[in-house]
Formats: sequence, C-alpha cells, structure tokens
Amino acid sequence: MGNNNKGTGFFTGLVLFKAGFILGGIIGAATVYVLSQKNVRDTLKAKVKDAVTQVRESIHEAIEEGREAAARKEAELRGDQER
Repeated sequence: MGNNNKGTGFFTGLVLFKAGFILGGIIGAATVYVLSQKNVRDTLKAKVKDAVTQVRESIHEAIEEGREAAARKEAELRGDQER
C-alpha cells in the first residue's frame, strides 16, 4: 500500500529554520565574544609587557646616570681634598 507520510508541514519547517537561524546566531555571537576577549587580553598583555620593558630601561638609564654623577662628584671631592 502506499506511503501516506507527507512529512512535516511548511510552517513546522519554517519554525525549525527560524529556530536554527536564531540558535546559530547566538552561538556565533558567543564565539565571537569569547575570541575577541582573548584578543583583547593578548593585546593588553603585550602593551603592558612593552610598558614594563620601557620603564625597566628608563630605571636602568637613571641608575647609570646616577652612578656616573656620583663618580664625577667623588672625583671632584677627592680633587678638592688633595689640594
């Protein structure tokens, strides 16, 4: 005998299509959000690392300048004492 199964109706298919579309949009938005947060974190981490490196170099330069100034002053004072 014949197969009388006509399948799902048009409206059922339309509702399932819309539900799938909306669910896909939500999953896509959540994925983009998570990935963008990782990129923001990585970018921020790189910027902080660069800033720390610059500050560290500035501190080392200041220390070297201080040592040189102290050495000059010490030499100046020793020169005054010898006179």
